[in-house]
Amino acid sequence: MSDLPRPLPGDAPAEPDPMIGRVLADRYRIDGLLARGGMARVYRASDDRLERDVAVKILAPPYADDPEFTARFLAEARAAASLSHPSLVHVYDSGSDGTAHFIVMELLDNHRSLRQELAARGGRLAREEVLRMGQELLAGLRLVHERGLVHCDVKPANIMLGPGPAKLIDFGIARSPHEAIEGETSIGSLHFMSPEHLHGRALGPASDLFSLAVVLYEALSGRVPFAGETPDQVSAAQLGGVRPPSTIVADVPGRLDEAILQGLRLDPANRFHSADAMSRALASVVEEPAPTPTRRDDTTVIHPVATPPAPPRGGYVPPPAQPVPRRPAAPRSPQPSPSAARTGRGSIWSLIGTLAILAAAGAVVVLAVMLIRDAQGGAAPSAGASESAAATPNSGLVIVPDTVNMPTQDAIRAAQAAGLNWTVYCNHDESQPEGIIDQEPRAGSEVGRGSAFSMYSARIADCP
Repeated sequence: MSDLPRPLPGDAPAEPDPMIGRVLADRYRIDGLLARGGMARVYRASDDRLERDVAVKILAPPYADDPEFTARFLAEARAAASLSHPSLVHVYDSGSDGTAHFIVMELLDNHRSLRQELAARGGRLAREEVLRMGQELLAGLRLVHERGLVHCDVKPANIMLGPGPAKLIDFGIARSPHEAIEGETSIGSLHFMSPEHLHGRALGPASDLFSLAVVLYEALSGRVPFAGETPDQVSAAQLGGVRPPSTIVADVPGRLDEAILQGLRLDPANRFHSADAMSRALASVVEEPAPTPTRRDDTTVIHPVATPPAPPRGGYVPPPAQPVPRRPAAPRSPQPSPSAARTGRGSIWSLIGTLAILAAAGAVVVLAVMLIRDAQGGAAPSAGASESAAATPNSGLVIVPDTVNMPTQDAIRAAQAAGLNWTVYCNHDESQPEGIIDQEPRAGSEVGRGSAFSMYSARIADCP
């Protein structure tokens, strides 16, 4: 199905629509065309029995002429009618009247699609709006997946924005998880289809989460992550990788980058395992401020030397170079006269005498120390204060702790105790153990107090 903006009544064909004025199932009076897509048309209608306005979606040819497709369409419409959630359009009824196969839904008079909203606002939404919309849609998808369905067509044209939470519409092609479509034509919107959807393989909840990640990517950056005009071109783009949204627009925090990129992984097993898991990843973004050149809440190391350039993301501040004191140059003395040379020879004898006196005094001190040691039973003297001070590291430097294999909360406490400016990066990977699996810089490194310290966890839930 195309994801182009759906024409409104003014764009309808000039010829009369035979559905206008028709009454379906002796109850739903068709009043006018609201929108049309590749599979169906949506009409405004009146429910004469309950005296309310509704939206009626009527299946279009050739799908309406396919008995197998029609049966699945109506069965899954009835399943969608059992779903009740603020982020899902309410499906009231479904049925057939002659050749017209229809679904009766809630009429969203004061809403417009995300596709229309993006077109009106230059192609992008603010990140706070994207996060809120993502959380609302995930709450609806959670219920869809719990009831054993996969929506299969999450895209901007099927997301309605208006009063209240964002709503997901159009369950007409929903199917049961793991139902393969091998040998069938994949139905959906090209740029929002997961790799398994494009290739006719079995679908699951992770397929919907892939499509939602594409939606969030476009709403943030103004472009789809995988461009192409044909399935082969889009598939090739998926294999070629994806740019993080933060490389396209500013104000995208690292955790939001990571959440969207995880949703876009090609292998469904490496994406989020549930809508709840993706929701937790988006929730962690709220605690992370947008990247700016300087953040007021960062610990700052200040040295009385020129400020070094800011470290790269995920790096650390190296210990400051200690300035080497410059030895003052010895003054150049004039060439001694012959009489001064004679005086110098006398000074040498005086120096030798002074050294002899100092050596004798030193011998007396050594003898006194030996006598004291013997009186104390031969105990070795303890290190003096100056020796202890020499062993104390510079107060501006700290030793990086070893947090690998630690539980995440214990690792955070270790980083705090070391005085490091820590960040935990989370990326769900069931093949990795729980807790911290890597860190930067490595354990035992000597770094400046307040340096950036990155820890990596394989569990999204570990992100503070």
